[in-house]
Amino acid sequence: MQRALTARLVGRQADRELKNYLTAHLPRWQTPASLTDWPARAAHLRQAVLDRFFRGHDPGLLDLEPRWEFVGELRPSPLYRVRKLRYEGYPGMWIPALLYEPTELSQPVPAVLNPNGHHAGGKAMDYKQARCINLAKRGLLALSPEFIGMGELRADVEHNRLAHLDLMGAAGVAVFYLAIKRGLDVLLAHPATDADRVVMTGLSGGGWQTAVLAALDPRIGYVVPVAGHSPVWQRLHHPGDMGDVEQVPSDLCTAADYDALTALFAPRPTLLIYNHDDDCCFRTHRTRRSVYQPVKPLFARLGVAADLGFHDNRDPGTHNYGADNRTQFYRFLHRYFGLEGPVTDLPWEAEVYSEQELRVGLPSDNATLLSLSQQLAGRLGPRNPSPPIRGAKGRRRRLAQILHLPTLEVTGVRQPRAAAVRGGVTMRQHVLTVGSCWSLPVTELATPAAVGTAVLVGDGGRAAAGPRALPALLAGQRVVAADLLGSGELYTTWQFHMLLAGAGQRPLGIQVGQLLAVLRWCHEQFPDQPVHLHAAGQISAVVGLIAAALAPGDLHSLTTEGLLDSLRRLIDWPVPYANAAPLFCFGLLAEFDIDDLVDLSTPVVLADAGRGPLRPRVQ
Repeated sequence: MQRALTARLVGRQADRELKNYLTAHLPRWQTPASLTDWPARAAHLRQAVLDRFFRGHDPGLLDLEPRWEFVGELRPSPLYRVRKLRYEGYPGMWIPALLYEPTELSQPVPAVLNPNGHHAGGKAMDYKQARCINLAKRGLLALSPEFIGMGELRADVEHNRLAHLDLMGAAGVAVFYLAIKRGLDVLLAHPATDADRVVMTGLSGGGWQTAVLAALDPRIGYVVPVAGHSPVWQRLHHPGDMGDVEQVPSDLCTAADYDALTALFAPRPTLLIYNHDDDCCFRTHRTRRSVYQPVKPLFARLGVAADLGFHDNRDPGTHNYGADNRTQFYRFLHRYFGLEGPVTDLPWEAEVYSEQELRVGLPSDNATLLSLSQQLAGRLGPRNPSPPIRGAKGRRRRLAQILHLPTLEVTGVRQPRAAAVRGGVTMRQHVLTVGSCWSLPVTELATPAAVGTAVLVGDGGRAAAGPRALPALLAGQRVVAADLLGSGELYTTWQFHMLLAGAGQRPLGIQVGQLLAVLRWCHEQFPDQPVHLHAAGQISAVVGLIAAALAPGDLHSLTTEGLLDSLRRLIDWPVPYANAAPLFCFGLLAEFDIDDLVDLSTPVVLADAGRGPLRPRVQ
């Protein structure tokens, strides 16, 4: 029996199908046939992305006046000073920053926003200090804000906790966007800033922030992202490029992928810098094709072809904003601002400070991604553990909408192996074609006198179903063990779940849709026999319960193992996104918790292996 449950039925086909499915749901940028209305078209696209970024947040949040305060300064050189400040990014979350300010400021000067990347030292990283020191010595203002999760904001080192906000129906990416957007507000409020000469540049996560803010905020006049972004469609085949959840937030690609966001830089002067042998992500040979070449025709047709540059860093060619990349940036500034002096680094090594020396200080109760999601969960208030069902049909319809539930049916069946009989048990292997794109491996085990069907799904897939299959067989039931998206042969990493959500899909909805298709197939194959569902594991237990809530008529009973008593536990404990990615379905907990699903599943008999009956049997 165990050999049958571990048999490989689909192999690499599962990976191909997942990537093909994603490809079909990811748009690619194409320069419009007519550009006469480009400003209006670009404004519409920006608004579409911002609408997704700020779902579930208070109206007007984006337009609040910034709050900031200076708390000290350092004077490393007669040519400039380093002023310490903090500003409020998202309400309750203060961001530490450093302002490198030339000593002589007699007229408005160019200003550079320098977001940080994924480096623990944050604003104290030496390459970052080197750039800001050089900008100040050249007479420019340079603001260096801390990146969420780095430096003084290490409490949020787990970026993917923004998914806890998503679960509550408030887009977590808004926190990241506001953290850097408010920095721009502060920089523009400086009396010496020339608003017509505002530049943004950063490495890695700083390059991502540069790409996103510059695409969506036209106040950025000059754009230089370094190794920070590429289209999601290109990332499918390069795991190192996939990034964290803030980089591929839910539904981003239903408005714009990163090739389209790069197009929104036009017609502003832009220098794209990537590294030839990048040991992190976004190598030059990939990004030249996926970022630079798709938007090059747009710049040309707008009459600014010369304002789009591309640099392939080979010294050292790894993930860096080192001397060569800084030289390219200084040369860019010299070209557009007519600066004087060398385009190589001015002396900076003796003026670098330690993390402790650059510490700004933050409120003891400074908000984090987790505390913000806990606040939202607290606003739900206590739930009645057994609310009466009101408008069950409408509630099911709403649940399906939140899940983006696909309508899936079994459209084909093949048997990759001949049936075998062992110890009076007939073992059959099936591959179900579900919809037009999914192949689900299914193992059927049955005795001649089987009455009733036990459908087994679990986080561990068919291979882990043995302990549940044997009792079902002994109870006279036919066993149908199936792998769903994310389990068994269809296992995939959390990053592919993230990409599915970014493409406008919901992994949880796909899993539920696949399970419902399997249940209907069982009814067709074995009519007039009750169907019992066993769902094991933190994810599969919820998938099974949702299936019961949406189609209670398809089940006689549901037994779960590891079912959460409340989806709030995902926030309370907290559960890492990577451990249960499908459960972080956008907006699910804002409207449905476990008790709501239990009530919607009436009259299905419910029990959990660790908790007993979940409600009294219906007589």
